[in-house]
Amino acid sequence: MRKLLSSALVNLALFVLPFVLLEGVFRLLPVSHLPHILPVTREAPVARFQPDVEYRYSRDWNFSVTTRKRSNNYGFIHASDYRPQEPAPLLAVIGDSLVEAQQVDAGKSAGELLDAALGGKGRVYNLGMSGAPLSQYLVYAQYARQTFGADAMAFVVAPNDFDESLLKYKRDRRFHYFADDGTLRRLDYQLSDTRKILRQSAVLRFVMYNLEAGQRLEALWKSMRGQLASVETGEALERRLADSRRAVDYFLDQLPAKSGLGRESIVFVVDPLRPAVYDEETRAQAEQSYYGRMTRYFAQAAAARGYEVIELARVFLPRHRRDGSRFEVGPSDSHWSPLGHRVVAGEIMKSGAFTRLFPDSGICGVACRRARSRD
Repeated sequence: MRKLLSSALVNLALFVLPFVLLEGVFRLLPVSHLPHILPVTREAPVARFQPDVEYRYSRDWNFSVTTRKRSNNYGFIHASDYRPQEPAPLLAVIGDSLVEAQQVDAGKSAGELLDAALGGKGRVYNLGMSGAPLSQYLVYAQYARQTFGADAMAFVVAPNDFDESLLKYKRDRRFHYFADDGTLRRLDYQLSDTRKILRQSAVLRFVMYNLEAGQRLEALWKSMRGQLASVETGEALERRLADSRRAVDYFLDQLPAKSGLGRESIVFVVDPLRPAVYDEETRAQAEQSYYGRMTRYFAQAAAARGYEVIELARVFLPRHRRDGSRFEVGPSDSHWSPLGHRVVAGEIMKSGAFTRLFPDSGICGVACRRARSRD
């Protein structure tokens, strides 16, 4: 019996030891370790991260992007804490992963750059989370107004924000989506205890986050079921476009009530399909694609309602032609680079919403004075 027990223990050790050693090695590497998302319920309906966490973000097997980040006291990715009682005027920057900005170090996102530049004469708070669509932006807008008293808002609109605002196309738990009648529906979220434990393993985090195993398996499954069409044409494309336009209209219809602001206090920053910025042939194709047509529809619909729209294609393209600049992190990641965030911050700084809110900030100079003179 003793020999049998001893043999079992040896076999167990031989089985477990490689995993222990592997775990030890990966704990020495810059494996991504993001704060977890807080539960989303009727009592706590706004998707946020675990607060007050300093952490490391990385991506790819070779850690091609590695950053140091922080979730603040309200669970948003921002270098500074949010203080609702401060009297200084506040601009809220609302969006998805472009606002979350995991790909740049703490303090380097567009919103954080603006906040720092104001030097205490005003505040700029980021409210964003990867995967959030237009429908969720309404929730963040209402939260920014009710919790922090936001005086102005800048919405970062990405090419995938349109159909993903509808329950018909997306159902990620933690966000709000438009139902068929345009009402917002919340999908509750709770991280299970098992997943909390598994997240402590550096090896598993490397597989799931750096290698994106979950997304790859989902794409493979959809491909096997014939759900992953590379090109959408004909009636299917027209249905998707019609649904997406409906989502845009729902968003713009509800924005005044959710934000509590007039159109003069809101600016939209519309991100293009960035590969089209760098190549003439790709640009011509992109303009006729779903994403090209929808970003154009959004910009036109927002402008028709009197909102200011910053179309980044018109900013990035001249800069690229002038000096060859590119605005994403790298070939494997299309999120804005530090340069991209600086350019976006500069464009928001010149907007009417910003210059009216911070007329005496002294950080914008001639460009802002010209913008004010056009109002």
